Amino acid sequence: MDFYYLPITAIITPAVRLPSSVVEQLTCNEQVIRSIRMGGSSITPSITEGVAMSDNSFPHESFDDLFAANAEYQKSFKYSELTGSAAKGLAIVTCMDSRINPLSVVGMRSGDAKILRNAGARVTEDVLRTLVLATYLLNVDRILVMPHTDCKMAENDEADFHKLIDEQYGVNTSSLEFRTSRDQRGALATDLNRIRSYPLLREGVVVAGAIYDVKTGTITPYEG
Repeated sequence: MDFYYLPITAIITPAVRLPSSVVEQLTCNEQVIRSIRMGGSSITPSITEGVAMSDNSFPHESFDDLFAANAEYQKSFKYSELTGSAAKGLAIVTCMDSRINPLSVVGMRSGDAKILRNAGARVTEDVLRTLVLATYLLNVDRILVMPHTDCKMAENDEADFHKLIDEQYGVNTSSLEFRTSRDQRGALATDLNRIRSYPLLREGVVVAGAIYDVKTGTITPYEG
């Protein structure tokens, strides 16, 4: 079987400025691939050292507080009887905002609903993929898309975020689409339509929208 080699750096868009450490690692990996293609004879100690620098050891110092809290959580754990299905037949698509506790907002507990979260509560291809699985295999028969008030994704344009990241970190993120929209209700209407019109979603699933108020805890139905 023929081995076709494409330099890793050739697939990176020129618009993306990568940190020097990342460029060094990619270059190192590229040399290793080239060496493998040539039979492995040209691998040097410096290259193999570079490959070994990918450290998969767990950074305990950054997560010790979580494991300590989990040790306490285990003492009163009471969800071992749950299955992977949504007991209340609900899927919620909401924002990653840390002020939102989706299950508490609607009076549910672990096991009752499927929770899908991303920046802005937008319906992306990955959300649709997940909803297909949830509606066919995990007992979901109703979907609530729930963005929230005081959301930065609804108060800024794409260019604002790209500029901010570039200015603060020197990274060009223009190749990414953040899916911001100053018209939050319009974006919600678009996303609801994306779900309702998606041909692979199970028939009969009820789809609705609501906006969560982070100041009062109220969810207001979107009437369109």
